[in-house]
Amino acid sequence: MIFSEKSSSEAFDRLRSFLESTDRPEDTFTYNELLGFLFTIASSPEMIPPSDWVPMIFANEEANYRDSEEANIITETIMILYGQCNQQVVDGNPVLPPSCASAQPPMENFYDDAPLGQWANGFLIGHSYLEDVWEAVVQEEWEEELGSCLMVLSFFADIKLAEAYSEEALTEERSIEDLAESILEVFDDAMVSYARMGRALYIAMQELEQEEKKEASMEDAEKDEHCPCGSGELFSKCCGAPKTIH
Repeated sequence: MIFSEKSSSEAFDRLRSFLESTDRPEDTFTYNELLGFLFTIASSPEMIPPSDWVPMIFANEEANYRDSEEANIITETIMILYGQCNQQVVDGNPVLPPSCASAQPPMENFYDDAPLGQWANGFLIGHSYLEDVWEAVVQEEWEEELGSCLMVLSFFADIKLAEAYSEEALTEERSIEDLAESILEVFDDAMVSYARMGRALYIAMQELEQEEKKEASMEDAEKDEHCPCGSGELFSKCCGAPKTIH
């Protein structure tokens, strides 16, 4: 199914209503929480199949679709949103969705129904889910930058979490209100940095995997077979040839 701009908007509205219906399981993501969650999935250093993360949207319970047609429409709309997030990450220009715009004054973003607060909560759930993936591959020189991004992007998820961040970051002369204002000023940059790190690690892991497959293929190649490097030469006369030491 191909959506026009108008039909996409209608599909997103339908998804919002579906997620926030009382027919859904308790703790089902709100629409804005889903957007924050999808950002983390798209930014992951490792490709995570939808079969692993889609159930989390509904708290790992049955979504209670009315019929198969509704299930297909809702699932496809979720995948369209994911595709948009993923393309932004690939292009290096992730942006906060318009529906998640910050409120003023900044402390209002901690309200339960605050769009930015919901996005931040979805982000926090997503990164917590992927924490082991990040820890396994993140470079040491990026750890501080990643920590800063996590603080900024999850800050409005919960007032108690923000207060804990404040205790670590604030001096006596500065209030949590001032910190919240500063967080909003760097929020967009933190999104870009988080996505950039995830994408760079993903590419590096893909290149490493391809190199390992190539090496394994060469090790398995018989000397009377064509070289797996694609040169057209026999393996014994190409990559498998004895190395001459000068």
